Amino acid sequence: MATEYIYGGSTYSLDPIYRNPIGYINQASQLGTSVDARTANQVKEISEHLNSGIRVVEVAGHDAGVFESIPKDHLKELNRLAKLTNAELTFHGPMLDPTGITQQGWTKLNQDMAEKQMWSALERSHDLKPDGNINVTFHAATTGFPGSELIIRDEKTGEFKPRQVILIDPSSGKIGSIQEEEKYFPTKAGQKIGEKIPFVPKDEIDRLNELALSQKLSNISYYAHNAEGTLKQGEQLNAEMGGVLKKYNKEKWEEFAKDESIPDVVKQQLLSMKKQHEGNLSYGAIMFKDAYRGLRELYDDVYKLAEAPEREKLNEFARSIAPDVERINEITKDPDKLKEFSEKIEQGLEVMRDIHPHMFMPIKEFAENKAGETFGNLAFKAYEKFGKTTPIISVENHPAYNSLLTTGDELKAVIEKSREQFVKVATEKGKLSEGEAKKQAEKIIGATWDVGHINMLRKYGYTDQDIIEQTKTIAPYVKKVHLSDNFGYEHTELPMGMGNVPIKEMMAKLGEKGFEGPKIVEALSWWQHFSPGGKTNPPFVNTLQEFGVPMYGGGAGAGWNQVYGGVPGGYFAGYGTMLPEQHFQMYGAGFSSLPTELGGQIAGKDSRFSGTPMS
Repeated sequence: MATEYIYGGSTYSLDPIYRNPIGYINQASQLGTSVDARTANQVKEISEHLNSGIRVVEVAGHDAGVFESIPKDHLKELNRLAKLTNAELTFHGPMLDPTGITQQGWTKLNQDMAEKQMWSALERSHDLKPDGNINVTFHAATTGFPGSELIIRDEKTGEFKPRQVILIDPSSGKIGSIQEEEKYFPTKAGQKIGEKIPFVPKDEIDRLNELALSQKLSNISYYAHNAEGTLKQGEQLNAEMGGVLKKYNKEKWEEFAKDESIPDVVKQQLLSMKKQHEGNLSYGAIMFKDAYRGLRELYDDVYKLAEAPEREKLNEFARSIAPDVERINEITKDPDKLKEFSEKIEQGLEVMRDIHPHMFMPIKEFAENKAGETFGNLAFKAYEKFGKTTPIISVENHPAYNSLLTTGDELKAVIEKSREQFVKVATEKGKLSEGEAKKQAEKIIGATWDVGHINMLRKYGYTDQDIIEQTKTIAPYVKKVHLSDNFGYEHTELPMGMGNVPIKEMMAKLGEKGFEGPKIVEALSWWQHFSPGGKTNPPFVNTLQEFGVPMYGGGAGAGWNQVYGGVPGGYFAGYGTMLPEQHFQMYGAGFSSLPTELGGQIAGKDSRFSGTPMS
């Protein structure tokens, strides 16, 4: 019986081929690779990867424009190809922002349009695996922001300190920010005079909300009081004119002009006063309408932000003012009615002042809610159409602090809100019971955890342990892992082991046996700098080495970390070539490297090792 002999070939002093492997992956078939996302010819891309022996491949639809260029039959062809090769396909959807937030702010239209385009991609992805649950990745957010809140670790104290928080006005969708500044004026009792006031985002947001509400209330009160004051001036003017303004209405002013009992000088004075009175009435009406318009806008803003008990107070006020709102033009012409309506406006302002709504809120919470709405809606539409073969939505963390939702905590919040939205829609439409809806939500909504993306927290002072804890937070939700390495400062994508991602500890946090779902190697920087096009030297072997994946099925024998990539690894005594010609060609220890006059190989002839005599 032949015994196995592992032949390692020649070693190189700088190549740690016997390094300690990461482990957690027992066979190469558990690893997959992504393909070139710049081309719509995904059939060619996937074929080349499958031809190299890779079993798990991620179809790349990152670029929305490129994905739209993929013919509809191509995805079905990829499904047939996967069946023929016993391969598993996953899918990366277009890089669209599900929150509806852009650099210019948020609009419902932006969110709805993103949801429609993402639904198109999700629906089409079903063709890749129509009889199963294709795993589809979408990013939690993509619009470029320096994180929803910038929290930097203090190297001296080890504390995490917020330095900047992005805010949003939920009613208008406008975006702003607050950041750490040097402030010394005491805002609370007990603060030491002359010491810098600590930056506490919640306190600063509360101050901004109080200021914003106060300004809006003051503006409305200003217009209302000005309108009322102008009307009072009109009444005083009428009294000074001896009631002439009431005696002669608009239609009778011609009679007034013909009245010979009134001297011409007096007529001119009264006509001038009349013109002033009409101007006051017009100005008062404009000011009142401005106050009324401000009231309506503020009411709508507050109503959207109010809780149920507070909304009932607003409803009560609306019922009291409703009978008069259709007669607003008529009211502005009647000083008595205008005064009464002005008092109702003041009542409304008091109601809203008591509610004290938050006109600004951290964009983090807002973005989590909006992303949750979008993903929950997408998941329900998919379940409603495909049932048991519904695609799995795996929400991915964007590179840390390069967008709004990037950390483990933020991704966890998005997934939980997405599941809640799925349950809400499914139960409201009577499609599922609450218990069954929760079960389905957990099955079809989870996370794609990109270990390289979260490693970029190092730029802000985070340590290995901090990054590992991020993985621990998201571990219960993970349905796919993206493997890429970097050094924590730029979004580079190298094979594992070439940067400082603490992958071994992260895999341990994903489960006792590591993570058993799809693990996709994303190493764009490797393809870009070390293997043009990723065709001649893909990063797959490097990843197999880093994880110490066994070379043979069943986990037996040597691991890839014990053999340098590109050198034949194993031969069997009694079978095949014991001294492979490849070795001699590579390392110059055989006839193949000798000149012909010294007995070397003759060009165009069979190998000396084949037994063919020289001629």
